[in-house]
Amino acid sequence: MAKHGEAVPPYGVAIQQAIARGDLAHMKEVAQQAEAYLNEWGDIRSALAALQVEIARAEQKE
Repeated sequence: MAKHGEAVPPYGVAIQQAIARGDLAHMKEVAQQAEAYLNEWGDIRSALAALQVEIARAEQKE
């Protein structure tokens, strides 16, 4: 687990750890980091889906 103040990418684990800690200030900090990440990078779910389609196509060609 990351120490308080360390930068942790706002992936599920970091968010779940913040929830488990129950520290309101830390939860707000992680939420703010996650919002900043989404504003910068967007939701990668659709990009991942497109990547998986391309992987499947490439595998069929092999």
